[in-house]
Amino acid sequence: METEPNPIDAARRAGLWVVGTFWGTHDDTKVLALATRDDSDPLPYGWACTCGIGQRFPAEGDAFRSAWYHVHPPRWRALARRNPLLRRLIQPTARLHHPPTA
Repeated sequence: METEPNPIDAARRAGLWVVGTFWGTHDDTKVLALATRDDSDPLPYGWACTCGIGQRFPAEGDAFRSAWYHVHPPRWRALARRNPLLRRLIQPTARLHHPPTA
């Protein structure tokens, strides 16, 4: 029986350099954003989350900052989602349906 490789091993097998991992949650679902480097891409730095979202950037710092905020959203945003009076202060975002396991 062959087990499914973890995202880090899968990225390495695809020829990407893993430059960072960011663990976090989306609505109490554990997720992993994996920052990678691909020298053959015009935008070499990027990240991909286990929820299916990813972005590419020209600089390493931009990818790190974006991946960090993706898995660790600001606390006021989480509070505003739960409080109807504060809900009008945040911009609506697409609601993602995350898998039950990361």
